[in-house]
Amino acid sequence: MEEHSARRREESPRRQSNEGRRERVEHREAEITSGSALGESGRRRHSAPERKRRRKRVLIGCAAAIVLFAVLATAATLVFLDDVGRRMHAGIQSNPEVDAQLQAPTPEQRDEPFYMIIMGVDNRDGETSARSDTLIVARIDSEQQSATLMSIPRDTRVAIPGHGTQKINAANALGGSALVIETVRKFTGLPITHYVEVDFNGFREIVDAMGGVTVDVPERISDLKAADYDRSAATINAGEQKLTGAQALTFVRSRAFPTGDFARIENQQIFLRALFRQGLQLGNALKFPALVNAVADSMKTDMSLRELLDLANQMKGMSDENLRTVTMPGEPRNISGVSYVIADEEAFARIIDRVSQGLPPEPEASGGDALPDLSAITVDVRNGAGIAGVAADAAARLSAAGIPVGEVGNANQFIYDETLIVYRDEEAAALAVQDALGRGKPVASQGMYSFDSDVLLVVGTDWGELLNAE
Repeated sequence: MEEHSARRREESPRRQSNEGRRERVEHREAEITSGSALGESGRRRHSAPERKRRRKRVLIGCAAAIVLFAVLATAATLVFLDDVGRRMHAGIQSNPEVDAQLQAPTPEQRDEPFYMIIMGVDNRDGETSARSDTLIVARIDSEQQSATLMSIPRDTRVAIPGHGTQKINAANALGGSALVIETVRKFTGLPITHYVEVDFNGFREIVDAMGGVTVDVPERISDLKAADYDRSAATINAGEQKLTGAQALTFVRSRAFPTGDFARIENQQIFLRALFRQGLQLGNALKFPALVNAVADSMKTDMSLRELLDLANQMKGMSDENLRTVTMPGEPRNISGVSYVIADEEAFARIIDRVSQGLPPEPEASGGDALPDLSAITVDVRNGAGIAGVAADAAARLSAAGIPVGEVGNANQFIYDETLIVYRDEEAAALAVQDALGRGKPVASQGMYSFDSDVLLVVGTDWGELLNAE
């Protein structure tokens, strides 16, 4: 009993406390209930202004947040672009030797066409990394929204100021960007306003940042060395292919063709066209930071970021037809055990003269389906197979068909498996020769072959099959 009484005494304060709370709550509810009846009209009078004040505070808060976000985003963008500019200009923009070789336009010339060197450097283990691998002189006309890319083979034999006669790709190793500009300027006679250098290793990241580039591959490539021994990127099938960065590198690097560097230059020009087309269609803003970072890490230039952006804005409406490509005319030749490309200086001078006038590098082929008169076509013949008698046999067949034959001799290299019918201006002339002979593949010269006739017939090993059949 005593224990039970004690427990009741201990619990009673708790009960009292709970009962007190209930009484206070009930009293408050009574006050609210009575007040609601008395103060309803007062709340009606004050609720609308109060809601307006609250909305105003919310709007001010949102506006402040938006302004703050915009300021932070702008600041971040400026910091990002400033960093991009510094990376692209490293080693070039502040180089007085480079500035001395570049011809800055006067205020009156700012909207006129200008010339830019684009050089690709292929840094691979076990090779001379400082030699340039790709060399292009580009004429840019922002007013006409057109560009002409003139490729100079890396083995072209030229006079390098202060270093004698060497391959043009040695200029970068001997004197860096400044010597490259000086060498190209003296070789072409063109004023150079800007310079861009692209590292092939970064080029891979650029392609991947774009999500790959779709290219119509002319012929199958299998080149493990060009792929840096990456088997997954070593083989590229002919036809339309979406190339990854590693595959694109194989495509623009490979020289595993009968015409070696000339075929590789043609592939590079094909890729540049595809890159240009896809660049115009690139609308995914999410790709932009990765793409800009990849470009900044792989490219060096004397141009400021503002100049690059202004140029891109001026050229954004350029059509695919206004991007023209041509290769310096020349032929491979072995001199004292060294393989060079010897420029056809007269033919190259004609190309430069046309380009300087804003014309296509070579005269446009005439239209029409009718084949020309065979007696009006002249053909030079060269033995590209190394099989005795094939050039003479081809010349005899041409003469029998009523086609005038010019020079008959050997090509500089016996590397041609397929007979080629090379034309400079008139595809119709090449088709007429193909029709008369019943064989041969018409190929546009694009400056890669040097000849004075209308058509050049390069006899391949497949001509031996024709002789054996008889």
